[in-house]
Amino acid sequence: MSRRSLLTATVLLLTVLSVAGTADAAAPQPRPVVVLVGIAGLSAKDVSPHATPALARLAADGASGVLVVRSVRDRTCPLDAWLTLSAGERAAGPAECAPLPRVTPRQAGRAARPGQPAEYTVADWAGLARDQASTGYGAELGLLRAKLGRESTCATAVGPGAAVALANAHGIVSRYTPTFDPTVLSASAPAAGASAGCPLTVIDAGGLPVGAGREEALRHADALVAQVRANAGPRATVLVAGISDEPHSSQTALRFAAAVGPDIDRSWLTSGSTRQNALVQLTDLSPTLTEELGIGTEDGFVGSRWRTTTGESAHGPASATTALERLRAFDTTNDVVVRYGLWVFVALVGVQVVGYGLALLVLARTRRAVWHDWAGRVALVAALVTGAVPCAAFLAGLLPWATSTLPAQSLVLALAVLTGVLAYLAARSPQDPPWAAPTTLALLTAVVLGVDVMTGSHLQGNLVTPGDLPLVGGRFFGFGNVAFAIFATSMLVAAGGLAARRVQRRDRRSAVLIVLGMGLAAVVVDGWPGWGADFGGVLALVPGVAVLVAGVAGIRLNLRRAVLIAVAAVAAVSAAAVADWLRPAESRSHLGTFVQRVIEGEAAPVILRKAEATLASVTYGGPLGWLGILGYLAIGALVLRPRRFRARALLDAYATWPTLAPTLHAVLVTGLVGFALNDSGVAVLAAVLMAGVPLAVLGVVRSAALTAPSPMPVDVEVGTVEAGPAEAGQDEPAPDSGEEPVAESTGGRDEDTDGGAYKKAAHRGTVEEPVEQSTEPSEVPEKSSVEPPATRVRENL
Repeated sequence: MSRRSLLTATVLLLTVLSVAGTADAAAPQPRPVVVLVGIAGLSAKDVSPHATPALARLAADGASGVLVVRSVRDRTCPLDAWLTLSAGERAAGPAECAPLPRVTPRQAGRAARPGQPAEYTVADWAGLARDQASTGYGAELGLLRAKLGRESTCATAVGPGAAVALANAHGIVSRYTPTFDPTVLSASAPAAGASAGCPLTVIDAGGLPVGAGREEALRHADALVAQVRANAGPRATVLVAGISDEPHSSQTALRFAAAVGPDIDRSWLTSGSTRQNALVQLTDLSPTLTEELGIGTEDGFVGSRWRTTTGESAHGPASATTALERLRAFDTTNDVVVRYGLWVFVALVGVQVVGYGLALLVLARTRRAVWHDWAGRVALVAALVTGAVPCAAFLAGLLPWATSTLPAQSLVLALAVLTGVLAYLAARSPQDPPWAAPTTLALLTAVVLGVDVMTGSHLQGNLVTPGDLPLVGGRFFGFGNVAFAIFATSMLVAAGGLAARRVQRRDRRSAVLIVLGMGLAAVVVDGWPGWGADFGGVLALVPGVAVLVAGVAGIRLNLRRAVLIAVAAVAAVSAAAVADWLRPAESRSHLGTFVQRVIEGEAAPVILRKAEATLASVTYGGPLGWLGILGYLAIGALVLRPRRFRARALLDAYATWPTLAPTLHAVLVTGLVGFALNDSGVAVLAAVLMAGVPLAVLGVVRSAALTAPSPMPVDVEVGTVEAGPAEAGQDEPAPDSGEEPVAESTGGRDEDTDGGAYKKAAHRGTVEEPVEQSTEPSEVPEKSSVEPPATRVRENL
């Protein structure tokens, strides 16, 4: 073959290959097929290989999880759930669960145009859309249909609930059938089936009744799921969701969710809105449908698409039982915590009321402390136990108590053992300095909570923070409001305790650096989007840290400095929010979501809803809400004005623990700001008291033990004699030791004497008063039956 012929053949071959490649590229790609089956009231407890084989096989073949169906109200009706799917935002129908609206042909009695399916309309759609303005979320009904329409994606609705989900902004449904027909899932179905061939099919499989008829309804739903999987084809993505609570029940629960498809591996379901394995939300369904169809996520959707956990093969094809056991553990956790959480709170309050009631008798008036000593010990035990409970409650989440045969008893036992261990560790801390025990407990609590949010927030939602349970639908990662209050209180007390020794040694610079370092770390852990992700917490914590720094540094706060602190708090949270907003929408926390709402001009409803929730926390709690506020204010007055309330023991504690006063001031400020800026309201104040009061009382009791007078006969009145070191039976300090003899009276001091000496001691760590020392050698009196008034010298700690 000549060179010209070879060249010609090569050119022809390349041309043929290019044309073939272009034809292959131009060939239509198989479009994705997505089917959603919604079953109202379906939970993991209903699913088993024996009773519901199709649903169990779905959990074994694909990814499964529990679905949080919380919408606007505590209980989600079927209509609420389908409206939420339509809007991609929490929405609601009437307050009482009403039947799903009727779906009727739009042009009754008139035939549809050739080639066009008949249109249907949802009854009272305008009223449903109008009612969303009063929910506080401002859901825009029809947003899902609008997104599908912009991408020219048709969708078929099966059943009235599905019609609600796929209706447009005017309540019109393009393709609808009242009952399931397998032909709607076949792309090769005859043209007579107007709804055939659409890539998206949403099926309302009805609801499961409570009690009689539930087993029959389950069998019907399971058979429908089997039909869907058999007719959808191997490349279809099938989603099953327990879309809402039961239609005629007053209870709410976590529901069942599962997905199977070509791109779904055998693992757990999760989403960017929960960041927890085996946990997804109802608001995640809308973006999941659009993402599975390949048309992107609408900005108006607040949830994130379902995805599977990466790097974890949770269960194989034949391990449906194992998967279901883990899902049922979520239900067990919610049931036990909701049932016993209130009793734990009552026990904490009761123990403290009894113990601290006796402590007030002992510590507020210490003239006859000998025969009150036993009450002081009771107060000490009460402070140790109640101070250890918050940390123990979080640590109990590390134990698999929810999968035991006796979950409630296992949790109580775990809490008791962990509380005892932590209380023992604190009790074994040195008696001197008095801040050792409270600092130990506070530091342990802060570290446990901080490490938890840095590693995924797996310990939230426990006996002391039931508001963070998944069932509530409030917070799935980061710090909830109650957890933040415990963390912030513990961190401030720990910082004050660690800086106390430096202040006592007059090394204020090192003390300020300790507080600043711990405060900065706490703010970062609380506000970082991947960790605490707490908007209001940063605004509350920064002022508390600033107050503590100022107190340790000896700086007086005025109006100008208070404004600068407020600006710093706003700047800190704004920086965290903007950094979060710069991330992809699917990875944002509510910090970045709020920035997006500000840009879109939709921040006002969010702020208003938060403010209403704060006020509701007071009114909804009734007398308990107001009692919590009054109790917080009363304790604040005692901390700020101890002399006015004759709290001599607290004044002694301020003297021996030089940073206690600014620490308590910082905790009070953080609690008040947190109450005003977080939607939990009074719960924040209660959490601050729950975490802070035991630690403060523990420090006061330990300080009282150091400053208490020696035992003496009852008929001898405690004098006001000031004794020097020699008179107290102690050696004089060496001239070059740098120590100064300091003596003080421990009893019988009148009110006017309290002020200056104790105020100075709060800054210097010692009580400095004029002490007259004899230049003559002291004489040891002969032993007699009546001891002289006991005096005691406190060392310069």
